[in-house]
Amino acid sequence: MELDVSKALLAQGNQFPFTAEVSVPPQDVVGETVSFDTVKLAGQYSVVEGTVRLEGELTTIAHATCAKCLAPASVPLALSFAENFRKDANEIEDEDFRYEGSKVTLDQLALTLIMLNLPMRFLCGENCTGGEGLDAYSQDIFKSSCEEESQTQRPFEALQRLLTKDEEV
Repeated sequence: MELDVSKALLAQGNQFPFTAEVSVPPQDVVGETVSFDTVKLAGQYSVVEGTVRLEGELTTIAHATCAKCLAPASVPLALSFAENFRKDANEIEDEDFRYEGSKVTLDQLALTLIMLNLPMRFLCGENCTGGEGLDAYSQDIFKSSCEEESQTQRPFEALQRLLTKDEEV
């Protein structure tokens, strides 16, 4: 999606309202596929000395799998933004986005804002307790790996005991 900023280029310093919808394809985030509803951007833009400034709010819903029970989980995202676009911007080194002519591409802006604001993990609900496997793992985590019933191996646990033993002396 491209935003035509030619009005602002002709009337620098004036603000103009905009609304846009962007489709962001599903993304692989640490081996998990996260998909998104249509991303809606609304706000205003202006141009000062060749720099296009977009300010506004982005809204969408991110969909992934619950980290505890593996059921579908959704997280609404609503974030404010204020970003600059420059013709001479180096997107790898600068914090500004690049634009050419009188059009600003909103796809990379939307993707960047969404990815920077995703939660660390998705949960299907606040009170999700997970499945039986998670309960068994949570109970097992407190057992020492040196105990015969423990299914979890922690190779450095014996070293931790030696360190603790040395501190007691």
